[in-house]
Amino acid sequence: MAGTKHAGPLRTEGDGISYKGIAWSMIVLAIITLFCYALVVGFFKFMQSRSAAADTPRTPLAAAPVQPAIEDGRVVGGPQSVPSLLVREPMNLKRFRDEEEHLLTSYGWVDQNAGVVRLPIDRAKALLLERGLPVRSAGEVKK
Repeated sequence: MAGTKHAGPLRTEGDGISYKGIAWSMIVLAIITLFCYALVVGFFKFMQSRSAAADTPRTPLAAAPVQPAIEDGRVVGGPQSVPSLLVREPMNLKRFRDEEEHLLTSYGWVDQNAGVVRLPIDRAKALLLERGLPVRSAGEVKK
């Protein structure tokens, strides 16, 4: 077997993948994607120009159109039909937690006419431990 000679180079089996075909597919896909992008952008610009041309001109005495703006984490201005959107949620959450912390740690009136006050939570716990909870007697029935 050592003396066996082969005629020509040894042939090996390929992996069966056409790398040239894959490269061309990617190129064609990129070209189609860019064409579709240009088509959509062009269509939007065309529709925007048609919309601007179809608008009736404003009278000279009319108020200037109001553009919406963001103030204090909320959208303000613009048309009145705009919902009250929170656009800076972390800032609003921090403000909410700060208000809750202030309510839990400070004295204040809940209803001044009825004489109802708000106590700090630590003081309220201390008073509860000192005075205890009210307890009904065994024979007492709630009416």
